[in-house]
Amino acid sequence: MPSNNQQQQRKNSSVGEFRRDNSQETAYRVSKSDLEEILDGKNPAKMVSIAETAAKKTLESRPPLTTSQIRNVYGTVKKLDMIGDREDVLPKLILLKPKLAYAYGRNRDVQGLRILKDILSDAIDLVAENKIRFQNFCRFFEAILAYHKAEGGK
Repeated sequence: MPSNNQQQQRKNSSVGEFRRDNSQETAYRVSKSDLEEILDGKNPAKMVSIAETAAKKTLESRPPLTTSQIRNVYGTVKKLDMIGDREDVLPKLILLKPKLAYAYGRNRDVQGLRILKDILSDAIDLVAENKIRFQNFCRFFEAILAYHKAEGGK
């Protein structure tokens, strides 16, 4: 009978070239308190710092997150931002969470997409019915996109 270690090795090798071990499943997360500061507009420097770090993390993953993958989601957010003060903006923002989950589900090997999904989903949970937080969410997402491109995102 094979040992647990041998069973685990077979399991990892059966996934293909991308091995789903603990070191590759570790994702970059932003704490709830940091997200609250960002979304409340209390610490713009922290917003910039975290956006830069998140962008770098999405590019460090192999394969890296592409600009088109980010823009696919960002386009939805930008459309909501352009609507303005309408009441249906925030409920539509919540529907971005399944879109992020779907995008990651289709591309599970792109850990940068998981990072983006985790950060934005956590932020969406905090936006709730607060329009100021929504505006800061849009700025935060735009900063991530800008740093992604600045760091060499393709």
